Amino acid sequence: MAGQVAMGKAGAVRWAAKGREAYPDGVAYERITINPSRMSGLPCIRDTRVTVSAVLGQLAAGVTIAELLADYPYLDRADVLAALEYAAAALQERELPLAQPA
Repeated sequence: MAGQVAMGKAGAVRWAAKGREAYPDGVAYERITINPSRMSGLPCIRDTRVTVSAVLGQLAAGVTIAELLADYPYLDRADVLAALEYAAAALQERELPLAQPA
């Protein structure tokens, strides 16, 4: 489907999880969409205006999955887990500049 992220990159995440799979093959990335005309092309949850980065930011701020789902009642737990899996796979694909120790 156009605008849908390909599933191929999740293999590295599943390998890193040592065989523990959160989803059957194909499920996680079916929940993540990228559309250049929505949210400036940022990855979103199921073609909504909720970005993967918004979900991750909430979790990083200490919001629980249950609290996040209460704030976004149109999402479900699998959407949140898909955002985490997508982010983990995205980080496997590129080098990020990190601060050098002093």
